[in-house]
This record gives sequence, C-alpha cells and structure tokens, in this order.
Amino acid sequence: MKPKVLAAVLIFSLTLMFVPMPAAVASRPAQAAQLLSVKTVSAAQSNYEKAIDLKILGLLANKPADFELDRAPNRAEGLVMLLRLLGKESEALQGGYKHPFKDVPAWADCYVGYAYQNGITNGKSRDAFGANDPLTAEQYVTLVLRSIGYRDGEDFQYDKALDKAVSLGILSNAEAKDLKNSSEFLRNDLVAVSYNALTAKLKGSSRMLIEKLADTDRTVFKPAAVLLGLYPPDFEKRYGNVLSFSPRRTNYGYVTRNADDLARIITKSLVSHTTSFELDITGYSGDITEEFKPAINTALDAATVISGVENFVESWKYECNSHTMKVTLTYRETADEFALSRSKVKAALNKARYIVAERISRDMTDFEKEKVLHDYLVNNTLYDYVNYKRNSVPEDSFNEYGCLVLGKAVCSGYSKAMKLLCDLAGIECMIATGWSTDSSREGHSWNIVKIGGEYYHLDVTNDDSVTDDGTEVLTYTYFNLTDKEMKKFYSWDTSLFPKCTATRNNYYRKYGLVADSSEAMKRVLAGAIKKRSTVIEIKVSDYSRYNYSDLRELIIKSRAIMRYMYTVNTELGIIKLLDIEYFE
Repeated sequence: MKPKVLAAVLIFSLTLMFVPMPAAVASRPAQAAQLLSVKTVSAAQSNYEKAIDLKILGLLANKPADFELDRAPNRAEGLVMLLRLLGKESEALQGGYKHPFKDVPAWADCYVGYAYQNGITNGKSRDAFGANDPLTAEQYVTLVLRSIGYRDGEDFQYDKALDKAVSLGILSNAEAKDLKNSSEFLRNDLVAVSYNALTAKLKGSSRMLIEKLADTDRTVFKPAAVLLGLYPPDFEKRYGNVLSFSPRRTNYGYVTRNADDLARIITKSLVSHTTSFELDITGYSGDITEEFKPAINTALDAATVISGVENFVESWKYECNSHTMKVTLTYRETADEFALSRSKVKAALNKARYIVAERISRDMTDFEKEKVLHDYLVNNTLYDYVNYKRNSVPEDSFNEYGCLVLGKAVCSGYSKAMKLLCDLAGIECMIATGWSTDSSREGHSWNIVKIGGEYYHLDVTNDDSVTDDGTEVLTYTYFNLTDKEMKKFYSWDTSLFPKCTATRNNYYRKYGLVADSSEAMKRVLAGAIKKRSTVIEIKVSDYSRYNYSDLRELIIKSRAIMRYMYTVNTELGIIKLLDIEYFE
C-alpha cells in the first residue's frame, strides 16, 4: 500500500503581514546508502566478518571502525570477553564488586571485581592484576575453555590449552599451529577463538555455548543467532543438517524408512531445486501416502528458512506403487533465478548486519534501537511510488533486498526489512497484515514490536510520508500506536497478534510532546519555539479543527518564526511544523 499523503500541507512566511509563500520543502537525504566499505584486509584483520557478528550478538562492544583487529589485546580485555561468554556481563556491571588491584583502569573495575570476588581469575600479585599486560594465546584459550566448563589442571594442562581447543573443534590444527608460531596474539585471533567457541559443546553436554547464552543466560538474542547461522533452527535441531543428509540409493530410489527421512529428502531436494526424485519405500514404516503432505509442508517451511526465499514452489505431486514413490516439484523460478533470489537474500542480510553493527550498541534501550532503525529505513528508502501507480511493482520492492540494498520498496519491503533489522538488533518484532478501513480496502503490511515489555504497532511505510508535491518526509505519526489508534486506518485479524494497549512508548508521549488541551498545546509550542527547534511536533489528545484553528495566530504572536510548513494528521491529532525559519 502507498504511504499516506500528509494532510493540510501549508507553508507560511511571517513578516509584518501574514503572506503565503510558494511551496517548498527540504531536499531528501541521499537514498540507498551503499554497503559499508570494507577495505581489503590483511591477515591480521581476516576475521572482520566474525567481529561484525560478535558485535551484533553483544559480545564485542566496539564499532566496526574501532575493531582494531591488528592490535594485541590486554588481560583486562580478555577478562571482559570471558565474562560475556559466561553470560555474566550484566551481573558484573550491576553488582558493585570490589578488588584489591591498583593497576585496573576505571572501565574494567566492575569486571575485574566480579571475576575476583567469584574466583574466576586472580591477579599477578596481591595488588597487581596486570590489566595492561599483553594477552597470550594460551591465556585466552584457557579462559575460553573455562567458559564452556573445562578447568585447567583438571581437564587440560595450561601449556596444552591450544591442543585441547583443537580436540573440541574450537581451533583447527592449522590455526593452533599458527598461534603457537606467532610472536603476538592479536584481537583478530581473539575474535576467531571467541566466535568458534560459540558452536563448541559445553562440557558433558550436547548443547553448544551459543544455546546456553541464548536460552539459559538470555544474553544473546536467539533470532539474531539463528540468522547469523550460529544457532540451529528448530528444524535442524530435530532433523540435523539436511544438506549433508545422504541416504542410501537403490534401483527404486533413495531409501526412505520413516516420515523423518521423508522430510529430510524433500527439504534437501527443494533447496537444491531438484525437479523430480524417486524414493525406495519398500521398508517404510507407516503409510507414506498419509504422511506425505505433512512432510512436504514441514519441508517447505524448512526450505524457506534455509534458502531465505518465500513461495518459490508452485506445485507438487507424487506417483506411488509398492516399491517406489516418484515426487515431482514445479517451481516458480528457474534454477538460475532461484540462485539469484538466494543471493539477494544474502545481500540483504549482509547489509542489515552492517547497519546493526554500525548503529546499534549494547547499552541502548529497545526504544532507542527501534528509533535508530526506523529512522534509517525512512531516510534511506524511497517508496516505489512510480511502479505502484503503474501497477508494475517489481518483486524486489516487496522484500528486504529492495528496501535495504536498492533503497526502494513498498509496504511489504519496509516491514520485512524492519523485522530483519529488529531480529539482529535484539527487538521482538513481527509482521502484521491487514486492509485499509476506507472504501478501497487496500492491503497493507506493517510491524508489531515489543518495547519495554509492551506491544506496539509500528508502520515505517506511513512514517515515510509523502507531501502533496511528492516529497517524502520523516515522521513519527505511526511510531508505536495502540490497537485503537491503528484501527482508525486499518483492520486485521486481531486473533493472530498480541494486543497493543500501552502508550508510554509512543513517540510523542516518550518525548513529552502530548498535549491534553489547547492550553497545554500552547505551552509545548512555546517551549519548542524558545529552543529554536527547526521541527516541532505535538500530539493533541482532544484535537478538532475548531479547537485548534488559532494555530497560525499563536505562531504570529510568538514573533519568532519567519517561515514554516505545517501538517496535521486529524485522525491522531498530530500537528507538525517543519522547515521552520526564525527571525534573528
């Protein structure tokens, strides 16, 4: 659906008399920002992409420009990484733990205090921790082994830490050899060891470290870990890695023993864009004709997750006798087109990774993260209005690739891109679909987000609003609405989504821009004018055209504003003044 046109767009110039001026609006920011440029990296910076993922997961604090992968880390930095891998950083930051060491920088005090009080690490002496001492490979690998439950002196010897890491799959033989022969342990190496440790099994368990951090400690956001390929999706947990599944083949086809085998084979065939295959069902336990439809539905869902491409299968059918089942699959795209679609999914994910790594930090609130991502999409995406009017919207504009990489989308692309960014940034987000409440009954897509434990409607498309002359403007009109407010514009199946009744994280309420009366509106307006704000927004609870018809008179009386443009959303009572120019 197209974004709503801003209502009542007027521009005024205030001098000695009140005189209308020609319409003009601020030029739009540059569109479709390019991917973050990544220079060719040296061997000492070869783990840049792993560092990006660690930053997204909250295990690395620095922005990409400050990764310093070619610098040697110190003992304090190694300890911080250990506490993050243990899922104890928040506890350390909030606990006020003390330590006796005199050489610890202020930023590391709480970490060292927590580690000291909990017997995780000791100093070099009674009053020296050695915070700035270079960290060695053996020291850091020992810390990482501790994070998955192994103890030096019991499960391995300190001087054999690298060998133990090899046996657990944290290091390859080649990597261990390079570390042993290297004169310096770099942050690049620290990143590689930390990243690899996430998929290592905890001592005495079948669970990986990343599963503990996501499910038990809840210090890593599970959807982000899944998107980054570190946390196995639910299908993989049950069926294993289907892409490496290799059933025995006979003259009748692939040996299929049960429904699980059936789901594995179909999934692998879908992802491989196989058009037909045969199954040996002579030893099948059960009724395969009854179990085929559930199996293919499971496989379709799994193939969508694995490939990232939605609705790529057009139809399926099978023919069956007592020995063989022949399955035929018809696709909406050719194999080459499917491969291109998969590459676009990957490109969109990579762009989203760089956006989140660059702009989102661990210490932000969910509201702050949401606003950053919302603003990025609005400022870097054009609504594909020309194709919308021609009824010729390309497939790219309906998805994340169009929005994030090409910088052009319709509502579906905006909402999918926002969900992808939220999933990486640690915000619970879902896509809602519905219909406009006007006579057109036009379909629309937006998001529902969970902010501060409460659910809200977020419509990025309509916040990328269009003025009468076609210019797109950043607004917050649809930033965290209630069900009641959203129902003024759209209807949807409310049984499919959580109720949105909270108001405290609505943009205007959050920033104190809500006025419950005309007098309150005057006070908010006066305060903003006093601050010489170039954009003034006020949400009026009891708005009506009659009650607030004196807006221009209020501005004239201020004797401060020379020129401005204003818009009014009458349904929500939001008054926005923009492109304000003040008298000296």
